[in-house]
Amino acid sequence: MNSAIDFPWDFQEVHGDLLVKTGAGALHTIVINGITTVGICSVYDGIDNSGVLIAALALTSVTQVSCQPITLTYDCKIETGIYFDVTTFIGSLTCTYK
Repeated sequence: MNSAIDFPWDFQEVHGDLLVKTGAGALHTIVINGITTVGICSVYDGIDNSGVLIAALALTSVTQVSCQPITLTYDCKIETGIYFDVTTFIGSLTCTYK
């Protein structure tokens, strides 16, 4: 293992509804990189929005103004998958997971 290039987390940029991962694993972080339109982003342990709700992120104008990346750490076990359900949000999130 080379610590300079080997990282323990996979990552996926999220711009809208997206199945990030299927199967068991772990949700490490969600990074709010920036938004241009406010909305709600719900994150589920599942393959769609009928799974177990992990987080409901209200991406408001306050988040929009503070344009610095904001990292939310979850470090939670996932049984079925990681699914992002986005309502009216336009912007960029990054999900780190295993």
